[in-house]
Amino acid sequence: MNDPGLTVGSKVLVVDDKKENLDILTHILEGEGYEVSFAMEGEKAIQIASVYLPDLILLDVMMPGIDGFETCRRIKALTELRDIPIIFVTGKADVSDILRAFQVGAIDYVTKPIRHEELCARVKTHLQLRRLMTIRDELISQMRQQNIRLEKMSVVNEEKLAQSEKMSHLGELIGELTHELSTPLGISTTALSTLSDNTQQISTDIQGDKLSKSKLVKFLDVTAENYDIVLSNLNYAIQLINSFKKIVVGEFNQNSSKLELVNFLNDILHILRPKLKHMPHKVTVDCPEHISLNTQAGALSQVLINLINNALIHAFDETAAGEVTISASTQENMLHLSVADNGRGIGDENIEHIFDKYFTSKADEGGSGLGLFIVKKIVTESLGGEINCKSSPAGACFEVVIPLALP
Repeated sequence: MNDPGLTVGSKVLVVDDKKENLDILTHILEGEGYEVSFAMEGEKAIQIASVYLPDLILLDVMMPGIDGFETCRRIKALTELRDIPIIFVTGKADVSDILRAFQVGAIDYVTKPIRHEELCARVKTHLQLRRLMTIRDELISQMRQQNIRLEKMSVVNEEKLAQSEKMSHLGELIGELTHELSTPLGISTTALSTLSDNTQQISTDIQGDKLSKSKLVKFLDVTAENYDIVLSNLNYAIQLINSFKKIVVGEFNQNSSKLELVNFLNDILHILRPKLKHMPHKVTVDCPEHISLNTQAGALSQVLINLINNALIHAFDETAAGEVTISASTQENMLHLSVADNGRGIGDENIEHIFDKYFTSKADEGGSGLGLFIVKKIVTESLGGEINCKSSPAGACFEVVIPLALP
């Protein structure tokens, strides 16, 4: 089973005093695309980890010198190593041993004899969790640094306000992403625990010569079902992270790049899915497959996400189940994009002011009045295009026209 890319190349340190176990684990892990190093005793493992800085450690319990529990305790006492996830590999499955493993800092355990699929699933899950937490911390760090810079500025000008609005938008998406990821990762962990329990039970039946055909068939069915659950949930988490990286992280990048528009729009829908799950509204894409363009992807994603959010906030009554449609077409060398809703429309008294700086119909609810002002600024200055809005009692439609290729 090849990883789609989130954990391939991750560094794994294997610690076991038996060469045959090291050979088995190395063969399995290298087959999954991981970079593997090993140690045969606890003291050596700590030395290697301090230099190698692995992404995950597989640690045997029974070893000469200091055992696995003490090795784990010492690793967790070192600042540069304490965040590395440690999975115990042990033939001891007593509850007291398992509890002790968690008490000294382990994040999981795998029982011997090693089961290929279980080992790979547990290693992959914890590597992905570590990688997702790293991405989260990097983004939070970027936001914190940016907020510190903004706070130190004595004069708040137009560009600083726009950036603050953008960071607020990114912070909201990061929070929704983190919450959304907890479900598939939690389900995966539960399924893996079920697999472990069933595996231990079938092992007990085999040793006691109590294994019947019906029990074996049931075990295989449960294993296949839980494996499918883990795989589908991890694939969903990876898809969500990849869309998030391409769209949201891309907003920090002002360089032009080539986009396949339908894929780009679908990635936007992926990162908006956590928000939409809590709303009755629906967002759909109507875009031909063949449209590609060369533009500032981050600027375009910010425009579209702001326009979609604007519709979700302003267009519908509280009890309505509305629809927002993103449509695309080309004419000569220009891309025509529209974000249309079937909501209440925009009043005549507001339509001519919606792109004005600080204009908002939600001032009493904390609206800044910068959203559509920033959208227009991005469309005209960064994307070299124009934007307008049409409204009727059947809904509002924002039309964006930009060149297919920036000069």
